[in-house]
Amino acid sequence: MSKAVVLPETAAILEALAAQEGPALSEMTASEMRSVYGQLGELFDLPPVPGITTADFTGASIPMRVYHPGEPKAAPVIVYMHGGGWVIGDLESHHSLCTQIAGQTGLRVVAVDYRLAPEARFPAAHEDCIAAVGHVLSSPAELGAPVTGVAVAGDSAGANLAFAVSSHYGEGVLAQLLIYPVGDCAGTDTASYRDFGEGYLLDKPLMDRFIDEYLPSVEARVDLRVSPLRGELAGRLPPTMILAAGLDPLRDEGRLLAGRIAQTGGEVHFLEAEGLIHGMATMRKVLPAGDRILRRMFSRFAELIEDRSDKAQEREA
Repeated sequence: MSKAVVLPETAAILEALAAQEGPALSEMTASEMRSVYGQLGELFDLPPVPGITTADFTGASIPMRVYHPGEPKAAPVIVYMHGGGWVIGDLESHHSLCTQIAGQTGLRVVAVDYRLAPEARFPAAHEDCIAAVGHVLSSPAELGAPVTGVAVAGDSAGANLAFAVSSHYGEGVLAQLLIYPVGDCAGTDTASYRDFGEGYLLDKPLMDRFIDEYLPSVEARVDLRVSPLRGELAGRLPPTMILAAGLDPLRDEGRLLAGRIAQTGGEVHFLEAEGLIHGMATMRKVLPAGDRILRRMFSRFAELIEDRSDKAQEREA
């Protein structure tokens, strides 16, 4: 096997993180992990895109935040589920990223502040995201204009949640963007786990901790909502974009999920970011190569949404 490519910017951030003293993230309490995750975002991510207005609201008993790239108008909405292993992350951790998505796509984005483990275990986060998308589809007044369709997106555990939402709603979702998705919570015997399970920010102990917190039982870990690679994929999935990171323990789950979608005859676009790590979506200041790749993905995602939306309107005409 050839040696993995590590970009200089990736090597620099990994060296800086390795030099930090103190306990590993996996050894902290959930509260401590959340605090450190927020600090990392402040250090490593780009500032919010100017000109994007936001408003926090509650729908279906779930806190959410809407991002407006301009005056509200009847159009599709992107619902974003943040990453963080179902344990960490919130509206603030992915705030800058959501401003980028709204600004670049020209569409409203709604971020979902779903319940976190260990306070709320499976299927709490999945139920919250399904309910949140249902609320957005109802064109709530807080969004300022009618919702003509919904696309979903997320990173890591959030991509897992987005995929579960798409599987639930089927053709009711226009498109989905999955950034280094979790695809199998019942097994980590993949080449990418063996090669990158230590020393690449997201390591096996941390992923094990996340799974233990949200999915304490074996039955939960094999549930197809969290481990879609364990069974048959739902039919009629929307057009899908998957971004994997080349130095990520979850890399092979993204590859496998893309292959499985292709086998069903579904439309899938797969891109692997060579030399980059898990977490690059919220580390765009220190990983400019990742930022460039994400911008390409967001532009293509907007095109997919527009294509599907136009086709839906033609069928209704």
